[in-house]
Amino acid sequence: MTGEQQLAAFRRWALTVLDLLGAEADRQAAYLQASKVGADEILLQFDDVLHVARARVGDRSLSNEEYRLLQSVGEYADSVNAGSELIWADAALGEAVEWRELRAVAKAAKATLESSWSQDDDSPELSIGDSY
Repeated sequence: MTGEQQLAAFRRWALTVLDLLGAEADRQAAYLQASKVGADEILLQFDDVLHVARARVGDRSLSNEEYRLLQSVGEYADSVNAGSELIWADAALGEAVEWRELRAVAKAAKATLESSWSQDDDSPELSIGDSY
């Protein structure tokens, strides 16, 4: 895979994870049930994106502004993570303020990045769990 292909794959993956992070609570719950994982998996996937994004800033394939936008989502993810044990219950996905705020900021970040990256429509979609 060329560097450009790797970057395009990273961008698709990041947008896919942001899409799940910003999805409505019922869609998130359905994903968690189908995957047989806990709600923390959504945050762990985003954490993986942040780690790769940090490396992409280092190789200058991701701008500081794009990384800061992802970090701002990470701050909201941290607030979910800092919540009580009840935050991990399926019902909390729809009821907890922390999850609602995280969904809103993830949706906004996805829209901003999608616009700035203007992905090639011919690129195949990646789903959660696919490698980039």
